[in-house]
Amino acid sequence: MSGEATTLMGREEALGKPYPLWMERLFLLAAVLAFVYSHSSVREAVGHDVLGPLVAYIAYPLALLAVVEMAGRLLQRSRSS
Repeated sequence: MSGEATTLMGREEALGKPYPLWMERLFLLAAVLAFVYSHSSVREAVGHDVLGPLVAYIAYPLALLAVVEMAGRLLQRSRSS
């Protein structure tokens, strides 16, 4: 058996450029810090007793996480080409 990496379908895989995982971690840390410092202003901006906390503690962190994920995917795409 050869030392080359193959898939289950028998295709050979070539190693690409190393991915800068530390940049994606910085994006996530920035999102956490953005949540910590701005969740109360998001809750106040909604101005509703029930919807304010729901938006501030559920929708807002999910939106920040989606932005981080999109930024990571854009970073991956720019590094692969």
